[in-house]
Amino acid sequence: MQSEPVTRPHLLDRALAVGTGFRKEAQSAIRRSLHEFDVLEVTVDHYLHGTPRVRERILAIADELPVVVHGVGLSVGTAVLPDKAYLDAVADFVERVQAPWYSEHLAFTGVPGRDLAQLIPLPRTRESLDVLAENLAVVRAHVQVPIVLENITYYFTWPQDEYDEVTFLVRALQESGAFLLLDLENLRINASNHGFNPVAFINALPPGIVRAVHVAGGMREGLVHIDSHNRPVSSNVLQLLARTLLRQMPDTIIVERDDALDAFDEVVADCQHVRSVVAGFDISNSASGVKAD
Repeated sequence: MQSEPVTRPHLLDRALAVGTGFRKEAQSAIRRSLHEFDVLEVTVDHYLHGTPRVRERILAIADELPVVVHGVGLSVGTAVLPDKAYLDAVADFVERVQAPWYSEHLAFTGVPGRDLAQLIPLPRTRESLDVLAENLAVVRAHVQVPIVLENITYYFTWPQDEYDEVTFLVRALQESGAFLLLDLENLRINASNHGFNPVAFINALPPGIVRAVHVAGGMREGLVHIDSHNRPVSSNVLQLLARTLLRQMPDTIIVERDDALDAFDEVVADCQHVRSVVAGFDISNSASGVKAD
């Protein structure tokens, strides 16, 4: 006798969901604070390579909260077609948790035979755009949900770059049919390190292209801002969030925390701060996010 399929909570039941990312080091704290979150972001690679206990915890949480699926292992910018067995495993997990989309980084993380263990920026060239579109066509053939790409932090640029960052990003999304996961801490760091206006960057994004948002807290070492994910979200990032909501209507806002997880109350407080910003917007009124009177 076949069991009935599990019906899990669905993200689209909410106008805008605020939550955090699953980290095995904080799984007990996440479980205790589950009522504080509307959504949980799970890194698919953590699930695929996790222990049976971690996998059970993730699936149990997915019975109670909507889950969105993030990735770090795809390397969409590498000029080699993605591994189909990996994509099938991703697709199985996406289906199991009934995720509305699958997000990855606009980067490359490896070359044939070598994992670089870093998010490396793509050369902003016509060739990179073609590679990305070809790779994402393969992804889309296996993973039957929309693809969402995240802007990364970068500490160098390539001498052969043909476009500035936001122009390259928008072309990459439009030509590949992907949406944007706008990481506002990454944007703040890049703007500080490379000397451009983050608000102008946000204003250059076509309305409706942002499907999700990341916020986090970073640090500074000397003159360089670092994407450390170990501090509370700054007021500067919350201001960028408000700017974003003037033009975009994301599904989710995820507070990222990768270190200093013993201070998990700071993650809960950050979610409350995010909700305070969201409260100033009528996010159900239009796809462009109209500010409430």
